[in-house]
Amino acid sequence: MSDQTLLFKETVAWKRIASLAEKGLFPQCISFCAPEVLHSSIAREAAELVLCAAGSGGDDCPSCAAWTENGEHPDMIRGGEPGKPPSVDTCRDIIRTMALRPAVSKKRCAIIFSADNMLLPAANSLLKLAEEPPGYGYILLMLSDAERLLPTLKSRSWPVLLDVTQDSGKCAPPSTEEQWSKWAEKYSGSEPEDITAQFGPWIRFLIDAGEYEPAGRVESVRLILEKKRLSRTMSLDFTVMALKEGIVFEHLFGNIW
Repeated sequence: MSDQTLLFKETVAWKRIASLAEKGLFPQCISFCAPEVLHSSIAREAAELVLCAAGSGGDDCPSCAAWTENGEHPDMIRGGEPGKPPSVDTCRDIIRTMALRPAVSKKRCAIIFSADNMLLPAANSLLKLAEEPPGYGYILLMLSDAERLLPTLKSRSWPVLLDVTQDSGKCAPPSTEEQWSKWAEKYSGSEPEDITAQFGPWIRFLIDAGEYEPAGRVESVRLILEKKRLSRTMSLDFTVMALKEGIVFEHLFGNIW
């Protein structure tokens, strides 16, 4: 489990949702309000709960086994992406796809990213689906500001606020030349997982400070290091270059990314 995932899975709100999933009571339309940097992780974890036969996620049921390495599932539909809401045409495609029976799971799950930033036609197009989803259909709305969600869509969803700023274990990442030098010396020769273990407290600190873009950058570095395709030395150098020097790395590593 990643440090980023732990940010919300330790909250009371998430534990309640997980409990409902295991009891077969997961809401068919639910809105998750959390910092945008966490949206992808929340969506994946919530979809696993929904689509899992036991409602626990990550077990050996056929549905859990159907997840691909890049986080896709035959019964999961994505609308938009973090920071980019779906268009009205995309929403209409989601509605048509949701009308199809599930392929592997007994359920089908639609994830709507940046639901609080959708244009009015796109948001309105989802009202009927949110109010009367098919018996096997579940809609996950991802948002950063609950007050911006269309009221008629908000009234049709179960609101969940994942307040990760209250979590303990926060510490600031290095910021000065001297701090980075000491950090690099301390973790010289460390395994990549020892390096990424530092990232959770950094992300917690940055989110608490409202620094969502730097927090997302730390998470992106974590995703690359967890592929374990970089040596120990390269992992350390890459972390320093990406987070201290600010190099643009997203398109440099081909299939590592």
